[in-house]
Amino acid sequence: MNLLHITDIHFGPYHWDVNDDLVLERLNAFDADIVLNTGDMTSDSLQVEFQQMQGFLSKLECPNVVSILGNHDKYSKRSHEMFREYIYDGRFIHPKDKTKVTKDKLFFSPINMRIGDYFTDVNFLRTFKVNGETVLLVCIDTTLFQSDFGFVEEQILASIKDEIAAIKYDRLLMLTHHPILDSDEDPLINTKRMTDFALDIGIEASFCGHTHELEIVELSNIVEGKKFRQFMIGSLCSVNIHRESNMFCTYENFGTPDEVITIVRMFPTDDGVEFVETKLG
Repeated sequence: MNLLHITDIHFGPYHWDVNDDLVLERLNAFDADIVLNTGDMTSDSLQVEFQQMQGFLSKLECPNVVSILGNHDKYSKRSHEMFREYIYDGRFIHPKDKTKVTKDKLFFSPINMRIGDYFTDVNFLRTFKVNGETVLLVCIDTTLFQSDFGFVEEQILASIKDEIAAIKYDRLLMLTHHPILDSDEDPLINTKRMTDFALDIGIEASFCGHTHELEIVELSNIVEGKKFRQFMIGSLCSVNIHRESNMFCTYENFGTPDEVITIVRMFPTDDGVEFVETKLG
């Protein structure tokens, strides 16, 4: 299984002033089975930014593209609706028990606004057949409304567990925007809830962005004999980077003895983009 991982594209004022077609050409040169896009597609959750993201994604040649929301994508009261209109119109998972919900603004009140959907979280499952295996992707909305911090609703995780239990699959991967094994100035508040969840359901690997930095780590629960890897990468094409270069990552033969991880860093030049590869494995 070959995976292509991109994140933090930030269409709008944070998006870099470089020809995106050069980046798309390089992305499409990798024979990806699934493209993982881990959020912050926009700068300010504006409709035009979601439209620009839709146009970018439409030029990816891989038919299996999975995108999730980042904190910058949830600044608007219509973010979840624009995600559905421009990115992915699937079935979103609701809390198992609405009376026990603690996440702020998980539901908007219909009393003082008119929108199509008052449930604001974008959590869903996707399955793909790759090389005869069923790959299940758990896509979790770690974002809070109009906040750069993250929080995951426990009642959503309970619903996801129930749904996963009814699905037959061979491999289980997870997408979050905020890292669950690292932190920064705007962290996921309840990381332990997420690490426990990942270990409990048997996640093989988790993919994220948010920090605009590269880090690949592994969590191992020695007592229970469970572990998973987290792949956190930097921004694909943002200008507001001071800690790391722009990049994307490819994972060839993922999770096998023949696995090759390639970090592709990108540097703007006078006539385009310079691509510099670093291979691991």
